[in-house]
Amino acid sequence: MAWDPNQGQGQGQTGNGEQGQPGSGGTDPYSGYGTPQNPYGAPPPQNPYASPPPQNPYGTPPPQYGTPPNQQGGYGYAPPQQAPRPIGQAIQELPNQYIRVLTKPSAQTFAEEMGKADWAMVWIQLLVLAILGTILGFIRAAIGLAGSSFVSNNQFNPAALLALSVSGSTFSFISVPLAFFILVGIQYLLAKAFQGQGRFLTQGYTTLLFQVPIYIASFILGLIPILGGIAGLALLIYSWVLNVFAIMAVHRLSGGKASAVVFIPIIVVGLLLFLCIFAIAAILIAAATRTTP
Repeated sequence: MAWDPNQGQGQGQTGNGEQGQPGSGGTDPYSGYGTPQNPYGAPPPQNPYASPPPQNPYGTPPPQYGTPPNQQGGYGYAPPQQAPRPIGQAIQELPNQYIRVLTKPSAQTFAEEMGKADWAMVWIQLLVLAILGTILGFIRAAIGLAGSSFVSNNQFNPAALLALSVSGSTFSFISVPLAFFILVGIQYLLAKAFQGQGRFLTQGYTTLLFQVPIYIASFILGLIPILGGIAGLALLIYSWVLNVFAIMAVHRLSGGKASAVVFIPIIVVGLLLFLCIFAIAAILIAAATRTTP
């Protein structure tokens, strides 16, 4: 069979006027590509009844105070640590911090002050306590010397007064920081035993926010007979309450655990004092019975 050069020329040109028209027998130039495929697969089915999640352009806010954010039953949240403030500005803000802590006793108040913790302010407040303790102790010693044997012919003995002031100041500069770090250290270890999450610096800083004004007020009121003792006892109890709030805020502990942290050392010290007094009394009674015929 011979090949016809005209064979097949009309097959590809069926309906010259109908080429590319849909529904016609002509050739569709796009029909060879088929339906475009999704290279990433089919998307998951959407729930037409589900509401879209709320969008927060500022990120997730920290939990508000009063809701337990952890498994240990703690309360509150740790605010971000603030940048170190100038010493002058930090000292100027201290009186307002004292007033807030004393007049608004709550764990939230201490939580709002935690971010200002700074070692420089801790040592400055301890120095202030030592200096004020020395001055007030000097005044108390002078009042005591007025009716003692150190006074003769209504004149003070300068040497005795100077010796008392120097010894008192030296004792204050040593005893005040030492007693502070021992107390805060014991409470810190107890808080960690209860799975506390705070820092030693933060606990020490918040403790000084109520200890400094209460310590000064107790010293001044102590100069008043009888009334000073009653006021001092009331301030001591109030300082325990504030201490519980501070432990709750710093270590994110519940009220029961924070109370245990504060009162366990007090109970232990009270028991030791009772045992010492009981032992001394027993020794004195035994000595008295031996000397009697």
